[in-house]
Amino acid sequence: MNKIAALQLPTLALSESRLDYYLKASKDNGANLVVLGEYVLNSFFTELLSMPKNMIKEQSLAKKESLIKFAKKYDIKIIAPFISVENKGLKKLCLMVSKDEVKSYEQQILMPYSHWNEEKFFINSCKKLKLFSFDYNDIKCAVCFGFEAHFDFFWNQIKAKKIDLLILPTASTFNSEQRWLEMLKTRAFLSSCAILRVNRVGKANNDDKWNFYGNTLYINAFAELTECLKDKEEMLIIQAEKSSEARKLWKFDSIARKYNS
Repeated sequence: MNKIAALQLPTLALSESRLDYYLKASKDNGANLVVLGEYVLNSFFTELLSMPKNMIKEQSLAKKESLIKFAKKYDIKIIAPFISVENKGLKKLCLMVSKDEVKSYEQQILMPYSHWNEEKFFINSCKKLKLFSFDYNDIKCAVCFGFEAHFDFFWNQIKAKKIDLLILPTASTFNSEQRWLEMLKTRAFLSSCAILRVNRVGKANNDDKWNFYGNTLYINAFAELTECLKDKEEMLIIQAEKSSEARKLWKFDSIARKYNS
């Protein structure tokens, strides 16, 4: 079974109870892989700006310990964006936690905008872009952060590696639902790759401007939107499938190779 649980949540409190509840429910529903959105383990970016470093560290360490504990308790893998507190500053990572190990993927392209300047705030550094990929049973998966989904490099790698499913944790706001849907459907179709986008909900700083609308969704490799949550805290269970049928039908890669050889 290739079931995956997507947890559409706001930033979690330090208490483990809500995370425990959803991870148990995921396992009970047959999902051995669980995905959280961006800024669910940690406070949102605008809140981090004014938060003392020791408080961020306390938050991060507690959440990481919880992930390790529950991954062992329920024998599941958990994919979750995470803020790592380093000596020189903060790094924005994505953790993959299993009962046996913890792996991390450092975000490579960060938002550089005046109202949301992660590039300036975090100390992430990248000399050469790469795609983080792994196998989930017989499904080839990759993980990108939401902002990275806008760049061709990752999609070229997805096609080259014949990735079946892109897992995309996001923290999308500003009424961008339709733009994201159109972009991801197009990318799924042209890349012959299914997409699981996991967005967060809730507000940051109690400010209506920073209202995260959810809309966690699953688009198959034929660009069909098959599952979509609304704007409340909720869980989505999907059955991941190989994308070989779409690649075989449309043959975009083999056609392109004729002209690039």
